[in-house]
Amino acid sequence: MIGIAVSVGLRVVFVLTGIDAVLSLRLFTYLSLGVITALLTWLIWFGP
Repeated sequence: MIGIAVSVGLRVVFVLTGIDAVLSLRLFTYLSLGVITALLTWLIWFGP
């Protein structure tokens, strides 16, 4: 859930700053940002 929220939040930021128009593979970009955030949250929460 945190990964989804961060991904949606980053999409809003990217649209407002104009970065979204430059991205060629938007779906994979936002999907990977969400997965990276979820994995980092998992790592911080449960440790190595």
